[in-house]
Parts: sequence; C-alpha cells; structure tokens
Amino acid sequence: MIAYLAIFCVALAGYAGVSPWAISAAAIALASISYAEHARSYERGRELGISRITDSMTVRSMFHATIASALAYGFGWLMRII
Repeated sequence: MIAYLAIFCVALAGYAGVSPWAISAAAIALASISYAEHARSYERGRELGISRITDSMTVRSMFHATIASALAYGFGWLMRII
C-alpha cells in the first residue's frame, strides 16, 4: 500500500508541476520498500554465495522503480497539460 502511495504522490507532483527531482525521490522510496520486503531473501542469497545475483536484483529493482516513477510523473504532467 505504501508503494502505491509513493506512485500516487509522484503523479500528483507531476500534476502540480513540481521539479522532476520528485522522480528520484519516489524511485528511492519504491526501491527501499522493495528492499525492506525482501531483505531476508537478500541475506540468504549472500549467505549462499550468490551475491552477484542479489546485487543485480537490487540494481534491477532500482531501475524498475525509476521507470515506474517516471511514468507516473509523466502521466501527472500530461493530465496537467490536458
């Protein structure tokens, strides 16, 4: 539920005309939520010696969070224009 709130807030930021730095703030929030939900899995992966995989999962999670935040911001900006 908190992730949806972060996406909604960045869409509102796009609608309100807030600086695009809101995208990075929302992306960090989404990546932090994802890490908090899967922290135990990351720890187990590091214990098993597959840290390269867990690190790449963390990078992909940040990339996906950035894409979701940018799209939400863009949608809010588009709604302001329309």
